[in-house]
Amino acid sequence: MRPGQPYLRRLDDLPRFVLMVLFAHAAGADGMPPGASAEPPGVQIPTIGDKTLVAWVDLANTSQRGVGVLGLWQDSRFDAIVFAERMPRRWMAGSDYFRRTPADQSAYPEETATPGQLIQIAVVYRGRHISIFRNGQLYADYDAGGQTTFDGGAAVLMGTRQVGVPECLAGAIEEARLYDRALDPQQLAGLAIGRLSDPKPLGWWTFDDGPRDRMGNFPVGKLCGNAHVAGGRLVLDGRQDYLVVRAVRPSEPQGMFYKPRNLDTGDLWDTWLLFHRGTYYLFALAKSGANWDNFSLATSTDGAHWTEHGRILGKSDDAVWMGTGSTWRSPRFDQDGRFFLNFSEWRGPRQTIFFAQSDDLVQWNRLGREYEFVQDARWYEPTGRWDCIWTIARPGGGLYGYWTATPKRGPGPGFGQSADGVRWEALPPPELRGIAEHGEVGAVEPMAGRYYMLWGTQGKMITLVADRPEGPFAPARKNLDVLAGHTYFARFFPHPDGMLINHHAIARRTAPGELGTVYFGLLKRAVVDAEGTLRLAWWPGNNALKHRPIEVVLAPASASQTGLPAMLANTFPTDRGLVLEGTLRLPAPAGPAGGAVACGLYIECRDAKAAAILVGPAGLTRFGSIGPDGSGFQEEKRADRQMSPGPTARFRLCLRHGLVEFYLDDVLMECYSLPELATGRLGLFDPAAVGELRAWQ
Repeated sequence: MRPGQPYLRRLDDLPRFVLMVLFAHAAGADGMPPGASAEPPGVQIPTIGDKTLVAWVDLANTSQRGVGVLGLWQDSRFDAIVFAERMPRRWMAGSDYFRRTPADQSAYPEETATPGQLIQIAVVYRGRHISIFRNGQLYADYDAGGQTTFDGGAAVLMGTRQVGVPECLAGAIEEARLYDRALDPQQLAGLAIGRLSDPKPLGWWTFDDGPRDRMGNFPVGKLCGNAHVAGGRLVLDGRQDYLVVRAVRPSEPQGMFYKPRNLDTGDLWDTWLLFHRGTYYLFALAKSGANWDNFSLATSTDGAHWTEHGRILGKSDDAVWMGTGSTWRSPRFDQDGRFFLNFSEWRGPRQTIFFAQSDDLVQWNRLGREYEFVQDARWYEPTGRWDCIWTIARPGGGLYGYWTATPKRGPGPGFGQSADGVRWEALPPPELRGIAEHGEVGAVEPMAGRYYMLWGTQGKMITLVADRPEGPFAPARKNLDVLAGHTYFARFFPHPDGMLINHHAIARRTAPGELGTVYFGLLKRAVVDAEGTLRLAWWPGNNALKHRPIEVVLAPASASQTGLPAMLANTFPTDRGLVLEGTLRLPAPAGPAGGAVACGLYIECRDAKAAAILVGPAGLTRFGSIGPDGSGFQEEKRADRQMSPGPTARFRLCLRHGLVEFYLDDVLMECYSLPELATGRLGLFDPAAVGELRAWQ
């Protein structure tokens, strides 16, 4: 989408967004989760486990490396026909981080085809077993570590193994097929170009009529870069050219750890919200390629279930990447009804800030270059950071703004003012006392008679406090690290029920140097106590996540050794999320004879891994990995919220996939990323200290 192009088209003069909200309200009345909407028309793609990928391909050269021909891609996972990624001139079954790809491919024959010569390559997935065929002959055969499945949100890719990598195919694809079953060698040998097979493929692309699936199960594909169809072939030149085919997906809202699924949006990072006329608008910085290149939108009627709308604003063609932003109402909103959004772009030697406006928070139009907000060299480095204005009301009218900047005198935010919300004047930066590291401004809001700043530094969010909007700001005396788990970039979210806080959560690293999937964390309440200490707390709106009650049962065989977990009999569903609540009798402080037996939760994970959440005196909570038998705890995160719970505290665990949030007496202790995906099996350390267990899917 080009910058400034309206995201949603009109249908019978009624915005599609309005139709989706109406569907959501109607569905909620029928007992569906709040925010649910009707499924769109079209064929729904089944969950795919066993499968066969087949392509007839003409390689422009055999020196190219790591290029994908045909594959399925979803949530950073992929299975694909790949050429020469691990070893030159060899075909392989490519996968995310080589999870289903052998390292030693020395026995695979080298490819000798010349340009213009068609080769049929097929990869067959049958459970853990993978077979590769070249021109109908067995090329490689092995057992992988496991099988991955793809649902209706998967995409078919041709010409690249996954979106965002620099390696793309140079050559042409004559025909491509996807079967949702494992074909046997005789069935493969019977395949012929242009002839329908038995069994029928799920997807069949002959390129006689553009990038269309002849089976009618997939929508028309999108040609990216210089990819084009000519002479009944998909022609690719190897320079970021590929074809992406998106499956039809139900428009079911996501609850508990939302992430964009639209390939035009891509991976999520910073998030911010605005509440307007009963609807929550969730904005996110995202990237569909190698760099952050767009803002995306999701909406909700309850703040807990999110319906995705996709990309609403993209970077300019001459920009390298986009920076994050925030959204606010015009200072004259009662008269003009306008919303403004700021974003940064990196052009030439520096990053500067731009603006867009909207009347409905869904369709956004860029404002002209005359509104560009650049560094004021009196106080800020001319080529330093300049990103993400956060606004608050200015006494007397207009707005104050805080943004990430590089002041000349040391660490600190940018600070300025605007009368109309889009023409900004920089002012001297507020002083940050006791802060030596540069950082990023998440947000600033007045609460309890003071000004609270969420400051991102060294991978965590800390709280800074001031008596005046222009500072100086100083570190909070208690609970300084307000958010320091597998999370980042907390923002305030003004809401009719009081101030809330949002942030994103980062899944476990899936390979050295590679971050896992990023999700939107649950909304939290911003609570300031009598001492002025800011903490994050459970937001009652999240109770909407409690859909179906689950009876919690302790397994008959409890732990035989002191300190090891007593397992629950349940295998809880974790694909859509789990809420588990109960009470914990907290250990007393350690005396001369030593400490008490730890209490807390054991979480079994895949690949013979596990995690533990151990709660100590005064609610100090430790998170870490542990052996599958419940021994050998290795602490990774520690949360001391400097609070004073009683001898018994209520706990709440929110768990989905590989992410958890853990609360004590409604105070967030930490967001934590498990070592691997949870299996649904949970246990209790010191079960006698645990009571009143309840759970919901």
